[in-house]
Amino acid sequence: MNTSGKMQQIPLDLALNAPRSLDGFIGGENLLLRALITQLALGRGEAQLFIHGTQNSGKTHLAQAACFYAGQRGRSAAYVDVKKNPTHLDRMNLSQIDLLVLDDVDALAGDEQGEFQLFDLINRLREQETPLLMTASLPPAACGFQLPDLLSRLGWGITMLIHAPNEAEKIELLRRKAQERGFDLPFESAVYLLQRSPRDLGSLLHIIQDLDHASLSAQRKLTIPFVRSVLFS
Repeated sequence: MNTSGKMQQIPLDLALNAPRSLDGFIGGENLLLRALITQLALGRGEAQLFIHGTQNSGKTHLAQAACFYAGQRGRSAAYVDVKKNPTHLDRMNLSQIDLLVLDDVDALAGDEQGEFQLFDLINRLREQETPLLMTASLPPAACGFQLPDLLSRLGWGITMLIHAPNEAEKIELLRRKAQERGFDLPFESAVYLLQRSPRDLGSLLHIIQDLDHASLSAQRKLTIPFVRSVLFS
């Protein structure tokens, strides 16, 4: 709960989902990235962070987790899905925001008005010393932004790549997410699942959800034959 007296600004769909957790983001090469996001959410360290990665690399997970992390520590966080709300930036009231998170800012590339609004927003945030986290598929210089001054502002902070987890880390994630849902995913079943399913994290987590429902419905343990019958029958 936010104890600062400010309203935590997050979209409704976030409130309806299970809270994202920075602890749930895996990958040994992402430890520094996670630490930087933690410090940013607390208003320490860098004032601006730009993270990028391929589709289903965990960008939105990290963006939303930063908001929840800030809110849990009494800081007001606002999350904007720029791809869904490209015209929202010019209507934002920044006076009570301790952290602003802009997901998929590359959706504004090539949009003259949108690029200028982002440029103006970064300036306003820097003036009032409000931390900013941005996500995109590519680093700023490769996103296709046309406004030179915007590219300059995007380079004010640190830019970091989200690294994909290795096979062992994916297995660890699958088993951990199963435990969080209250069921056991044996190591052998996790390996079988990883070998025969799409390997991006988004698809794997959806499969865990499907297995959870199937296991509860059938009152069955997640043996390899049961996993096979649910996913490939």
